[in-house]
Amino acid sequence: MSYYEFGICPYDKTHRIMLFRMPKHIVKCEKNYRGPPLKICKYNATHRVLDMEEHLKECPYYLRTIDNHAVQIALTSRIAPIQEDGNDANTPL
Repeated sequence: MSYYEFGICPYDKTHRIMLFRMPKHIVKCEKNYRGPPLKICKYNATHRVLDMEEHLKECPYYLRTIDNHAVQIALTSRIAPIQEDGNDANTPL
């Protein structure tokens, strides 16, 4: 019984690699790859795919980034609270 998560090598589907070893394996395996060029996901460099648009629909790292970005937009666009003395929080004292 293994406690590690495994992934499939994007360059050779017969390679089942422990995820923590995937970056090193990809560099090695890419040298022997003779198929169509794969694009590198900018949200996780171990993701190598043919169709980036399709990949981004399912990529958990991309989806997490979008969620975080939405939160940041919500925080920056909120209205500052009004102080009890009647002055707006944005006006200097």
